[in-house]
Amino acid sequence: MSQKIGNVQKEFDEVAYTIHNNVNKLAERGEKVYSLQIKSEEFNEYSKQYKYNSEEVKRKIWYKDLKVIAIIILIILLIVFFVLFIKIGKNNEIQNDN
Repeated sequence: MSQKIGNVQKEFDEVAYTIHNNVNKLAERGEKVYSLQIKSEEFNEYSKQYKYNSEEVKRKIWYKDLKVIAIIILIILLIVFFVLFIKIGKNNEIQNDN
């Protein structure tokens, strides 16, 4: 009988040890999950900030491109007006000479 009680006690100790280990592993996993959750939230905030910054840069580049296009159009218009004024001036000289 004493040996049966010893065997039961030994099995009980093994089960208790296993349960204790499992609880510790579960606690460690919980800490890891919590850590991953925190990191996930941080990455989410970083991604929002990155998106905002990229949209801001995109908008600035668009305005810069718009300015360049406006300057090119202005230069082309000035050249056209300059050519027209020269042509009109020559036509007036020819008419005044006649």
